[in-house]
Amino acid sequence: MMDPRFNAFFLLTGVTFMAFASGFGVCLFNLSEVDQCVAVANHWVEVFRGMGDHLIAWGIALLHAAFHR
Repeated sequence: MMDPRFNAFFLLTGVTFMAFASGFGVCLFNLSEVDQCVAVANHWVEVFRGMGDHLIAWGIALLHAAFHR
């Protein structure tokens, strides 16, 4: 039997993928809308960069707290 925590992981991953992919539906079949697609891509780059920066800061804070104990 599968661990129930994996269900939440798969749900979160699926929702994230669908939200990400739905933004690119604008230019998926209509290449004249490439500018909108680029705008969506730039938005997602900023979102992922912010999440990455947050995770890096969290990791550094965790290491500092561990080494100070």
